[in-house]
Amino acid sequence: MHIPLISFVLVVAGEGRLFADLGYVAVLVLATVVGTSLTCIGIFAILAPVRSATLALEAYSESRQLPELPTRYLDLAGRLMTRVQATILALDGRIATLEGLSSTDPLTGLFNRRWLSEEGEATIEKARAGRTLLSLLVIDVDRFKQLNDRHGHTTGDKVLILVADAIRGGIRSSDYGVRLGGDEFCVLMEGADKATAAEAGQRIREAVRQSAKLLLGVEPVSLSLGVATLHPDDAGFHDMFLRADGNLYRAKAAGRNRLIAG
Repeated sequence: MHIPLISFVLVVAGEGRLFADLGYVAVLVLATVVGTSLTCIGIFAILAPVRSATLALEAYSESRQLPELPTRYLDLAGRLMTRVQATILALDGRIATLEGLSSTDPLTGLFNRRWLSEEGEATIEKARAGRTLLSLLVIDVDRFKQLNDRHGHTTGDKVLILVADAIRGGIRSSDYGVRLGGDEFCVLMEGADKATAAEAGQRIREAVRQSAKLLLGVEPVSLSLGVATLHPDDAGFHDMFLRADGNLYRAKAAGRNRLIAG
């Protein structure tokens, strides 16, 4: 845009007509400024989709914020934003699926130990920050190895699924059921005191007792349970878990098929 102006100025200056042709120079300068401005506006408009797509990718990368790019245009810019939008949405869906698989027990559908190890401490911090109650219910199937030996692992898996269903049916929507591994389960209960956690545990125990014989045709299946609530002296989630697990073993030592809260 500036080459014609520079060339003209050099020519008239070389011929000594710069001041005589000053009007022409002024018009050419004005035309150059206008042309440059329009060119800049055009370039800005052309780069706008690239800028929008870049900002969308940065937002998703930093905070996993899903984009809302305009996808109704059919030109190259519109196709670019449409592909960025579709790619990010597809990527987010696959990430969510992988996260779910990595934190979910495949047999029972409950959360797994990995999820608990990642979320346990965060839940403790949340409860302390909000000064709210937090309880943990630990569950173990009594004599599960003998049941497996007598009826086979397929029946044993069905018992574990039955326990998981009883957990889902016996807790609140805000509680988190977890399979720790084998025949061990737990429930993380935000905003629940010891009595609330114990009531949920008894509902789970009774549901398993009643349904094992009816649904699976095996001898009554019983559970031992331990309950602990968050204490000011707990250094972290591990301390609360140890107390709940200790109450579970006290229940087993006392004859099984019972719940002890402390």
